[in-house]
Amino acid sequence: MQLKFKSGINKLLIAVVVIYHIIIALLFSTKIFSMSNFGVNIAIIMCVVDVILILPMLFMTYYEFKTDYLYIHDYPFRAYKIKYSDIFNVEDGDFETKDKSIVALSLDRVAIGYTKINNKNEEEKRYVFISPKDMSLFLIRLSARLKQCENEATERAKELSEKQIEHNRKKEIADRKREEELKANAPEIINVKGIKKGGFKVEEAEADKDKK
Repeated sequence: MQLKFKSGINKLLIAVVVIYHIIIALLFSTKIFSMSNFGVNIAIIMCVVDVILILPMLFMTYYEFKTDYLYIHDYPFRAYKIKYSDIFNVEDGDFETKDKSIVALSLDRVAIGYTKINNKNEEEKRYVFISPKDMSLFLIRLSARLKQCENEATERAKELSEKQIEHNRKKEIADRKREEELKANAPEIINVKGIKKGGFKVEEAEADKDKK
């Protein structure tokens, strides 16, 4: 199963890179017709930029499906780990928004909307634009992952609901048992008749005296 997708590359970008390399070759060739090393020095600088930035950008920009997140590698600048549970939308590449990052080397791209926590510990919505070379297969894989994540979330919610019901049932049983224990241990209250509150009935007291 393919889980790693290289970025598609726009033909115009390829043409620019080819012209860039032609210029490097021409600058090196100036050494043949001139004693100056100026052109060669410029060519060397361009080669360094080519090796460090341009070629890695073309060949090391990719998107990979991990177990819990989508990994977006934008060499050499950025890398994104977007949890499937944080993805809330997938738009066409023509989608317009201010809160976006572009990790696409082709105009055939897709915008993935996701939530993230900013420096103020607030949730914000952002979009990242990517351009997988095999767009159709990539979207199939992404759809399957999002569906799986949705099912897992439903199962977790069901499990939590069942645990909550069980917890409430146990709490109700414990409360009932505690109430029964309190009733069983409560002191017995004896009602005594008296003329006055707290006093015994006079007749009963005198009768007891005569018996003695």
